[in-house]
Amino acid sequence: MRSIGSALNLLLVSPLYFVWTVVALDLAQTPCTTLVQGKFFGYFSSFAVFPLNSSLCSWIIQNPDPRRYTLYMKILKPSGVCDHQHIRTYQFDSFLESTRTYLGMESFDDVLKLCDGSTRFAFLQSNKQFLQMKQTAPPGVDTWPMRWKPTKAQERDFSVEYLVVGNRNPSKAACQMLCKWLDACLAISSSSHPCGIMQTPCSCSGGEVLDQASEILGFTRKKEDCYKDGIYLENCVSSPKDSNGAEFPGGWNSWSAWGDCTKDCGGGLQTRMRSCKPLPNEGLACEGVLEEGRLCNRKACNSDPAAEEWSPWSVCSTTCGEGWQTRTRFCVSSSYSTQCSGPLREQRQCNNSAVCPVHGTWDEWSPWSLCSSTCGRGYRDRTRTCKPPQFGGNPCEGPEKQTKFCNIALCPGHSVDGNWNEWSSWSSCSASCSNGTQQRTRECNGPSYGGAECQGHWVETRDCFLRQCPVDGKWQAWGVWGSCTATCGGGTQRRDRVCYGPFFGGETCQGPKEEYKQCNDRKCPEPHEICDEESLGPVVWKETPAGDAAAVRCPRNATGLILRRCILDEEGIAYWEPPTYIKCVSIDYRNIQMMTREHLSKAQRGLMGDGLSDVLQNLVEISQDGTSYSGDLLSTMDVLRNITEIFRRAYHSPTSGDVQNFVQIISNILSEENREKWEEAQLIGPNAKELFRLVEDFIDVIGFRMKDFRDSYQVTDNLVLPICQNLPANAATDITFPMKGWRGMVDWAKNSEDKVTVSKSILSSGLSVLDDSSVFVVGTVLYRNVGNILSLQRNSTVLNSKVISVTVKPFPRSLLTPLEIEFSHLYNGTTNQTCILWDENDG
Repeated sequence: MRSIGSALNLLLVSPLYFVWTVVALDLAQTPCTTLVQGKFFGYFSSFAVFPLNSSLCSWIIQNPDPRRYTLYMKILKPSGVCDHQHIRTYQFDSFLESTRTYLGMESFDDVLKLCDGSTRFAFLQSNKQFLQMKQTAPPGVDTWPMRWKPTKAQERDFSVEYLVVGNRNPSKAACQMLCKWLDACLAISSSSHPCGIMQTPCSCSGGEVLDQASEILGFTRKKEDCYKDGIYLENCVSSPKDSNGAEFPGGWNSWSAWGDCTKDCGGGLQTRMRSCKPLPNEGLACEGVLEEGRLCNRKACNSDPAAEEWSPWSVCSTTCGEGWQTRTRFCVSSSYSTQCSGPLREQRQCNNSAVCPVHGTWDEWSPWSLCSSTCGRGYRDRTRTCKPPQFGGNPCEGPEKQTKFCNIALCPGHSVDGNWNEWSSWSSCSASCSNGTQQRTRECNGPSYGGAECQGHWVETRDCFLRQCPVDGKWQAWGVWGSCTATCGGGTQRRDRVCYGPFFGGETCQGPKEEYKQCNDRKCPEPHEICDEESLGPVVWKETPAGDAAAVRCPRNATGLILRRCILDEEGIAYWEPPTYIKCVSIDYRNIQMMTREHLSKAQRGLMGDGLSDVLQNLVEISQDGTSYSGDLLSTMDVLRNITEIFRRAYHSPTSGDVQNFVQIISNILSEENREKWEEAQLIGPNAKELFRLVEDFIDVIGFRMKDFRDSYQVTDNLVLPICQNLPANAATDITFPMKGWRGMVDWAKNSEDKVTVSKSILSSGLSVLDDSSVFVVGTVLYRNVGNILSLQRNSTVLNSKVISVTVKPFPRSLLTPLEIEFSHLYNGTTNQTCILWDENDG
């Protein structure tokens, strides 16, 4: 199957590659199929496609895109006459290989009529994805030859020409051939032999093309009055004429108005009709033409189908007055269409309604004035006039007056010091609002005859404030959504926002001040779908619809909520489930949980601290007295996880007492009196897998973080936990559990048949030089009753025996030698004494 699929992909991916071959594509379970792709014109003989020594062959041509192309065929029928029609012609959209089903199949047999020799040619037009000519066997016949009456082979042959034409902007050569086919098709068309070509994308005119086709095909033209402007009228009946050529009078009504043209451009067809009223008592029908047509809208279409749509007009080049706009398009060419024609860029004028501002302009400078002094140092000046701005234009920039010094001749007498002229007027404020500045200037007159220059500044600046700048209003953040107006059946919620501002004439905030949305659109429950109010001692459970949960405060010795769900039974009647205390945590457990989180927060910030050992000791004492609620168990698990995380950091170095207290706490929460609370806690809380992971992380932390670590052996009522540090195999021996001669072992763990052996080959680092990373930490945990208290993840078997867990850190590089675990059978009346092994890992 793989090799066949590859060959098929090669053929379909390359649309321009054409080959006559028998391919793996078999659209109708035929032994031989010819598939034509990527060709616009072609020819074949029936002997090449349907050999006489073969049967059930087919020829298929694929339209590259039925939306853009139309497929036309011209068939030269065989000169002989066959007994049966065994060549069928279909068009269809696609073929489903899985169900052997053709989609959108239509037959052309009524048009083709291959065995009808009254016409030599047949024409077809296909607008679907595939066109197929197929051999079919008569009913009940597996193999058959086609039976022809003549014996000459050439009289059995028929030939086919095919043409693929673009629906928009077809090539000139394709149109010339298609128009010849159309004229020949119309010339032989009748009610019993309909023309197989319904429409063309080409503009075909009459005259020469029709005559050429008639000569080539050997057709004789019908009577001239059956043609009008090169269009054959199928409902044409010749009018009788006398010997002088005059027509007999008939009972024709007037012609109707010409109908709408079938095309807006590129050549279409208009028709008109008339009806017949026979003369009274004549009994003769009218003779003549019932319908006639003419060509219309012959002008070429301006649109270029090979080009994309024009882009939107660009923004006007000027914001006021007269400017220009442009638009562009791209040419999209393909192997099935001609190149684009026409411009790819257009330009038009645009006139904005806004009047352009006219800025102020200076007139020419006046001539320089005469020197202000006939001797010594004087000055001369010149001025210019500003043409004022219009329509909001800018005022003239620059000085209105220029002054320069002049010295005509020395004046007799003493020296004259320079003196200031009067200050000019203050300039306009530099800012139209808020803070700005103003300036004024003065000029020095003199000095003369060696006098001193003017003393002081020639320019002064002062602050100015015309008005406050306007500040537009600005929306503040949306408020929270309000409560829903209905608890069910559809209600609304509203939220508001506040507009800050505006100030000093600014714009107000735009947009709505409040916003609404739909809420609680679920259907209101029926009365039988609501749990009635119920009192259980001091607790009152309010009326609650099915699917929701009611909540009341936990007793005074605890924090949180008691939850109770209302659900439907099998008959759709609401009833209360028993209340759950998952969210209730006793005050003592809650205080320890909060203290542990404070220690963890300090440890995460890199601080050093103490008091963690006291927290563990307090939790041991509290857990020995049992738990009041299932939430106490969840709180204890949270405390143990946080303590393990604290042990990983430099905040606190665990001691042997911490290890003993940690193991004792786990033993306390696994006591039989907590069984019912564990069943409730597991609805949202931990299972056996999470407990195993917690102890595994604790073993890892203790083995590598505890200072001066020595092998630790912890024995409790519900679990036994030895933790050992071992060097690699070249310096270690096998590890066995329980250890021989181990004192303090509890009775439930003493059994000579129970044994765990960790081979020294597992603890191999593969390193010649040993370092700290070569040390392995091995922890073996024997649980007394965890199997029947906590549920398993991937095994639903109920366990009432001991469970053992072996942890090796870091994970060994290889496990060529498996662990050896031996358990004695627990004879408690069971008949199937089987060892069960399963994997609780995520992977």
